[in-house]
Amino acid sequence: MAGAYLAGVGGNLFAWAGATGMHRSLGASGMVMGCLGMLAIQSLVLWRRSAHARRIILGGLASCVFLFIMLGLSPGTDVLAHLGGFISGILSGAALLAVDRSIHKPAANFLAGILFVLLTIVPWYFALRS
Repeated sequence: MAGAYLAGVGGNLFAWAGATGMHRSLGASGMVMGCLGMLAIQSLVLWRRSAHARRIILGGLASCVFLFIMLGLSPGTDVLAHLGGFISGILSGAALLAVDRSIHKPAANFLAGILFVLLTIVPWYFALRS
């Protein structure tokens, strides 16, 4: 969940940074594309587990890229947010794959929950203030 949220944040930041002129757009579609990027990278877990890993990985990556092209590049959509979300999803998915299982402890989950709440409240505060 946190990885998907961070991918959505990355998508919106990418759209904000790449926008020319005034940019007022905020949505969840970047997070959806981020989830797609996270799914694309998850097939890398199979690299050492299967003899047919290369075919599985390439098939997973290709299908996610094609879904991104079909859904994320539609006319009238925020293409920058979708692209940023997809790239952020790949990066956050790779980071989650690299994380050691030993950090899954109650204290780490509590801190992640507090961080998630702050990442939700602070942007809304700034959005409603302006």
